[in-house]
Amino acid sequence: MIKKRRFIAVLITILVFVWHCGGEEIAPDDVMGVWKTSSPKYADRFFEITKERITFGIGEGNFEIYFIKKIRMKQFPQDKSRLYTIYYEDDKGGEYTFAFYYYHENGGVIRLKNQREIEWKKDQDNR
Repeated sequence: MIKKRRFIAVLITILVFVWHCGGEEIAPDDVMGVWKTSSPKYADRFFEITKERITFGIGEGNFEIYFIKKIRMKQFPQDKSRLYTIYYEDDKGGEYTFAFYYYHENGGVIRLKNQREIEWKKDQDNR
């Protein structure tokens, strides 16, 4: 009986750990909002993260809206960053990913995984 209880306790602990490390289903508060960059190349671009959607401003006042399916997060203690991967889909069922590093310092900074040299900051007017 004691072995069975230990087995169940270990199994529950493993399941909780796997579930917790698996990611988040909604966007965490620190990354929600409208993000813009001062880079001239992306002067008319933005992205907005809400609990259910990710919107990309694609220039000239146009934007595309997608529905978030899940979010995964991996923490990097050495540089105090977190790598977020947002899994999202369009209204036709096409699936995509958007990966970025989030740094909490200085009010929060996002650097896209494929363009780490460009800083995106939360738009203070759209918090």
